[in-house]
Amino acid sequence: MELDNWFGNCKVRSFPWSGGTRIYFNVMYYACGQSTNKPPVWDKTVYITNNPAGQRLVYELTDSLVNYVKSMIILDEQEVVITA
Repeated sequence: MELDNWFGNCKVRSFPWSGGTRIYFNVMYYACGQSTNKPPVWDKTVYITNNPAGQRLVYELTDSLVNYVKSMIILDEQEVVITA
């Protein structure tokens, strides 16, 4: 399953990652009124463990996951894996 949708002023993209053990989850934040032709204010990517609980988190509790990722501090080149 893929996800490519807006949640508030965040563009969210998600899909199964290669290997099938993780789900790629990307959140891009755009300022109010900002053109999507410009780069987002920030862009955060996490990986979710691909199991029934992880799939539910991504595809049913998406808004809560987006808010959680928004609050995270992710350093450059840091890989974050969330296990549900």
